[in-house]
Amino acid sequence: MKLSRLFRLLSVLALLTALTTADAYAQGPGRVRGRVRNADTGEPIADVTVVAQQVNTSVRADVRERPPVEIQTGADGRFSMLGFALGPHNVTLTKEGYQPVVLDITIQGTFEPIEVDLYKVLTVLEQLLGAGALEGLDAIQLTANLEAADAAFNSGDYRTAIAGYGTLLEVLPQMTDLYRLIGSAHRALGKHEEALVAYQTLLESDPENKDIQAEIATTRLAMGNVEAAFASNTGLSTGLSASREDFYNLGELAFASGDIDRAQGWYEKASSVDPSWVKPLFKLALVALNKGDMELAKQHFREVVELDPASEEGAQAKATLVVLP
Repeated sequence: MKLSRLFRLLSVLALLTALTTADAYAQGPGRVRGRVRNADTGEPIADVTVVAQQVNTSVRADVRERPPVEIQTGADGRFSMLGFALGPHNVTLTKEGYQPVVLDITIQGTFEPIEVDLYKVLTVLEQLLGAGALEGLDAIQLTANLEAADAAFNSGDYRTAIAGYGTLLEVLPQMTDLYRLIGSAHRALGKHEEALVAYQTLLESDPENKDIQAEIATTRLAMGNVEAAFASNTGLSTGLSASREDFYNLGELAFASGDIDRAQGWYEKASSVDPSWVKPLFKLALVALNKGDMELAKQHFREVVELDPASEEGAQAKATLVVLP
């Protein structure tokens, strides 16, 4: 045989060997199969997208990477894919409304079926109340209704928010905390009686709720019902909901009525909420003067001057310190 003919024959054989080797790496007898179930009920899940991707661990340049294979589970939740090379693969399972799952598997000569449980993605309401509380209800729609009511509240559209929260309570009466939002919306609209009704409804189911006690006291104060606000001071005294202005205003009312001790308590609470605010400090100085405690009065006047000498209270405190013995 001539040398040139022998060289051509060897070249053809080398090419065929390389192609055969590459195909052997890209394809093979491997099989991926399994079943997908609902993690909560154990029922099969249809139409789950299953994507299998070979993990190419070869350093050979002539080894072609097999493209991913995609398939959907049947009505029985099962799937089966053939023709994979032996070795490591990634298998991803996804379906809308369920948490995705990614598996790392190694395909060998024999491969046991995969049993995969998918967990539902819980809505905000399901997370708050538990999935069982919404059984038979459209959790997605109810969550959207809650979000719409919240958006209305945050934008100042209080009437829409009240209507939305009320509709939710008709379906989910256990969501009693919505009464707080309803009460706040009514108060923002100046409907204090309606606000009190909402707050009281929540307080009936949670009598020790300090936040709601504070809301009730604040609402009564806004109505000008000072005695009722004082009667609710258990809620206000927690400081959980009352602002520095709430405490200060209660102090002003008590001071004007001649109840110096009660006024002192409210001014002290206002100052504790914001120690840099000079208004309650100045009034504490006046309370001390009324009680004949000259040293304490001067101490508070000095604090006012140090904190805000340019303020009206700061100017008055300076002038008062000059004339005090």
